[in-house]
Amino acid sequence: MKVELKLKPDTLIAVNKLLQKVYDLPVSTDKRENVYKSIGFDLADKLDKKHKNLIKKADLFSDKAIKITLKYHEAWALEEILMELIAEEDNPYYKTLQQSMINKINEKTI
Repeated sequence: MKVELKLKPDTLIAVNKLLQKVYDLPVSTDKRENVYKSIGFDLADKLDKKHKNLIKKADLFSDKAIKITLKYHEAWALEEILMELIAEEDNPYYKTLQQSMINKINEKTI
């Protein structure tokens, strides 16, 4: 099963910024947290690659949606990780974009 998401560039930037915090999480003895982190590392790399391509194309201010296809478990983990890390976001605009991403993933995975 695949989950297809279409993101605006600013949403991609906000989610990527939050996902980069996965690298700062401490080592855990809980297997579930380690699974989240493992999937989170893959997702952070995938979204960071899209973000860098956006910068290279100088398309940051475009309103064109960016298509991202995730496996079902990746979408589920992304939603869990974003819900966990969103409390650390101090930019209200980014927080709104990140929350909309959580809602979008939730709709697609039901």
